[in-house]
Amino acid sequence: MCDTIVALKNSTLNNCVLFGKNSDREKNEPHIVIRVPRKEHKKGEKVKCTYIEVEQAEVTYDCFLFKPSWIWGAEMGVNEFGVVIGN
Repeated sequence: MCDTIVALKNSTLNNCVLFGKNSDREKNEPHIVIRVPRKEHKKGEKVKCTYIEVEQAEVTYDCFLFKPSWIWGAEMGVNEFGVVIGN
């Protein structure tokens, strides 16, 4: 089970938002950081995920992802608009 924590602007000394999440991975399991640049995709294009294939969004935003090395997706990420997520 994962733990997620957030501190909003009114809770930090410099008025920034902090986000944290543990990954519950084995101690020696690789956890990598990747940058995925903004990209426009053709309508109807498919993207292959870990186990399934789904329709691709027409525009994907620039983002940093934090992921176990063996999966297609990620456990945490932040996009070019400052939207942060963790599963």
